[in-house]
Amino acid sequence: MITPELQIILSFAAVVIFIALILTLNFRKQDQMKVLIWIWIILFGSLMTVIVVFDMISNGIEIIDSASDSWHIGLILGLPALISLSIGTILVLYNEPKYVLWHGYFAGGSLIATIINIILLVFLTPTEIIAYSGMIHALHIMLGGTGLMTGCASFLFGASGQRNLARMTGYFTLAGWWGAFLLGLFL
Repeated sequence: MITPELQIILSFAAVVIFIALILTLNFRKQDQMKVLIWIWIILFGSLMTVIVVFDMISNGIEIIDSASDSWHIGLILGLPALISLSIGTILVLYNEPKYVLWHGYFAGGSLIATIINIILLVFLTPTEIIAYSGMIHALHIMLGGTGLMTGCASFLFGASGQRNLARMTGYFTLAGWWGAFLLGLFL
């Protein structure tokens, strides 16, 4: 059984590694620090795998909650959206001219998956809604909603050529969705 304290420590470490990766990609000189970037990517991917596996083990290896028929409850839509946005961000920071189109595909796909995830909230039963109420869930909702709003703003800024505003709001989207995901592990 994995303790909540261990999940908190691993989650905090994953966020620190992801921030270090983003900072390394932002402040590197061209064609330098490739080894460090790959080390951060491997560490981050490995740690996220451990966190998800630990969560699955502690919850009985359920991608979708067996007590619910909703795809909103579980990792089936939120995790792929988060992974897609993270991959798109890493690619565009690694080489913007080469991967900007792929960033658009990945980030756009994550926005679509998140919108579908939010639409599925309408179909939750009153019992499911009450079961997932509380402070952690309220923070999960606020972070996810903030991430969705800033993600839409980032899309609009990017489509209009406002790169700096698109980047800034994109970072808020990443922060909001990562926070919502990590809090979702404790729901």
